[in-house]
Amino acid sequence: MTAKTPEGKELFKQSRIYMPIPQQLGRGDRTGRGPYEKSGIVRDSSLPPHKTVSEKFEINFPFEDVKEGDKTVRKFLAHEMTIDVELWYMPYGTKEADGFLWNKFSKKVSISKTGK
Repeated sequence: MTAKTPEGKELFKQSRIYMPIPQQLGRGDRTGRGPYEKSGIVRDSSLPPHKTVSEKFEINFPFEDVKEGDKTVRKFLAHEMTIDVELWYMPYGTKEADGFLWNKFSKKVSISKTGK
């Protein structure tokens, strides 16, 4: 997931991996030999079939605090951003090796310039 300003400046970037994580391969981005050979699961963050999974991300608009007289006022540096989400399927290995893009979503969000 990435969030960018209209000028292309990246404001936020984060990724999540959904898969059972075995004790032996609990680090890195490889799934190992496959879920059929895994035992001793540390945690299961897989996507269950026919169930909706919701995620929450907090993305702040860039701002700076400016002194105006005796008050400090918050000025936003960008008033809109585009959020891109990609869902990749990687049966084994990494995205570059054998993954494919399953779904892609993009949405433009904005805040009021007047502050009302």
